[in-house]
Amino acid sequence: MKLFEDNIYNLLGMAEDYILKNIRWRIEIIGTERTETPEIPVAVIREVLANSFAHAVYNGRTNHEICIHPGMITIYSPGEYASNHKPEDYMKGNYESVIRNATIAKILYLNKSIEQFGSGFKRINSLCKDAGIRFSYESDELGFKFILYRPELQSDIPSVTLDVTLNGTEMAVLAILKQKPDSSRGEIAEKISKTVRTVQRALDSLREKGYIQRVGSKQDPQWKIVK
Repeated sequence: MKLFEDNIYNLLGMAEDYILKNIRWRIEIIGTERTETPEIPVAVIREVLANSFAHAVYNGRTNHEICIHPGMITIYSPGEYASNHKPEDYMKGNYESVIRNATIAKILYLNKSIEQFGSGFKRINSLCKDAGIRFSYESDELGFKFILYRPELQSDIPSVTLDVTLNGTEMAVLAILKQKPDSSRGEIAEKISKTVRTVQRALDSLREKGYIQRVGSKQDPQWKIVK
């Protein structure tokens, strides 16, 4: 649990970094290129944070608060909801924004943290739909809480069942062999960012545990998936 005090520009960066460092990322290696994709798009996180700071009540009884749970991320903004229009009204139509902090809103607009006044909920809704992310919100007299639901953790390969008897390297090697049984130790090592020696240990362990069986020669290895 940490508490930070700084200007809003720096706090936005701290809040974004905190979330991105504590959520899951999908790693894909295509050829020699490695790409990393967060489970919740960066654009969604930035939009929610910017609106949180733009519409907050400062010097009140509560502070901004970010909590990361196994199934959700909550972003709390101090101060009751300012508009007579509901968030879903802004998602569906075009309404004038109720600007609580004009100077802060202008600064966030000029540094491109927000694109257009009154468009925050519509943009968040669109970004979440595109990414398949669910969200909800709660509001009372003390503050407004935006909730982003984290996707369930899933294997990249539908046919691979996560097994507590295997460690992470063994599961990764098994997943690759299910896709390409003739993968060499060097190819596997490159894909999972491990040494060839580590891959060999994983192969030996998988064979001993009865998960794989070698059916090819040493010069042309092939692996049969047993279970």
